[in-house]
Amino acid sequence: MPVVRHFLQSKMLVWLFILCLSDALFTDIGLRLSFIEEMNPLIRSVYEWHVFAYYCLKLVLPLLLMAFYPYIRKRAWVKPCLSFTVIIYGAVNVVHFIWLSYGLKYFANS
Repeated sequence: MPVVRHFLQSKMLVWLFILCLSDALFTDIGLRLSFIEEMNPLIRSVYEWHVFAYYCLKLVLPLLLMAFYPYIRKRAWVKPCLSFTVIIYGAVNVVHFIWLSYGLKYFANS
């Protein structure tokens, strides 16, 4: 059973990375098309400085978590926090998809 549990949690790490990447892509599209404004001042300043640095910053945290996961996975708080983070990023991506759909629909009808 521990192997199955480890595999499922590793799968959650991959999902977290995919969701972080799609969040970065949706945000980039929204910013380029002027559908949204970045509200996080740190992320906004990095994005305005260089888009590549923005993607690096957005993806470094899930990659760091993947690197440190084998050392922290047995702690009681890791699994609930990982699950919660995947759920939150999933919800954020749903919101991004909704506003992008409306924005593109509005853009196409203009």
